[in-house]
Amino acid sequence: TSAAVRADIQRHFRDFGRVPPVAIAPLGVDPVMPDRDQVPAGLDLTPPYFVTVGTIEPRKNHALLLDVFEALGPNAPRLYICGSRGWCNEDVFARLDRGVPGVRELPGLTDPAIAALLQGSCGLLFPSLAEGYGLPPIEAAALGVRVICGDLAIAREVLGSVAIYLDPHDRYVWEQIVTRPLVDTAAMAPLRFVPPSWDAHFKIVLSMT
Repeated sequence: TSAAVRADIQRHFRDFGRVPPVAIAPLGVDPVMPDRDQVPAGLDLTPPYFVTVGTIEPRKNHALLLDVFEALGPNAPRLYICGSRGWCNEDVFARLDRGVPGVRELPGLTDPAIAALLQGSCGLLFPSLAEGYGLPPIEAAALGVRVICGDLAIAREVLGSVAIYLDPHDRYVWEQIVTRPLVDTAAMAPLRFVPPSWDAHFKIVLSMT
């Protein structure tokens, strides 16, 4: 899916003595049409709020976001967590069960509902510690939504200059970005990002057969 992934694959294959040819074929992304009618009734969509998308498991780094919003307290913007609970993350699950002010879990949403949430948000927060590709930031950028993500080689390769990259271990810098100055997205220039297409993906894949 990327040069970053190819480098990892080649590094592992070298341990076996032979590195086969590896083509780079980024996955295609078809932007989803937002549909507010599919958003849960009564959910507050007035700004400011942020969205994070992904299964709640350790490498997605929800723990950092909970640290940020707990530290900011009741004056923080809201955070909507879109994704189901995964595995090996009991401490995070316990914190969510106790409740963090302004943070709400929203599992099981449709893609159009998530797109609608993203479209009205101050941005996607994606402090992931590791990704093979990272579809949520690409899908958010394709909607013109600001992306704030962990500083990963794969993210920089795919998103380039359209994202804000932060250390996924540094709570302080995430607190700064979330409260700067309670982000007015209406005042920001719209993002111009064209996501990879499936046509381009399969042209590369089929050329290898």
